[in-house]
Amino acid sequence: MRGLDKGQECEVQFLTDPKPVETEHGSKFDIQVQLLSHPHPDYSSLDKKGKHLTWRTNCHVVRVTIMDLFANEVENFQKDWYERTWTISCREDGNIWVES
Repeated sequence: MRGLDKGQECEVQFLTDPKPVETEHGSKFDIQVQLLSHPHPDYSSLDKKGKHLTWRTNCHVVRVTIMDLFANEVENFQKDWYERTWTISCREDGNIWVES
């Protein structure tokens, strides 16, 4: 999945837990998503079902917050992870945030 510029957001449904991967740029996480909306022109013709893609990221919210929620088996988190539609946003400071 293409990255977001500051102030942009996209909508996804998560299809897998974050999986650690080693890349030439260091440790990251791969998450399979159903991309429902994205501001990049490459995704301007998404149909209503979206597109199955991989989100590769090392953002703090995944690396720390979301992985902690999975590791600590927080009640209903895993159910929500798979059932809800989530918004991934790039804040003006460049940080990525994930919320439902």
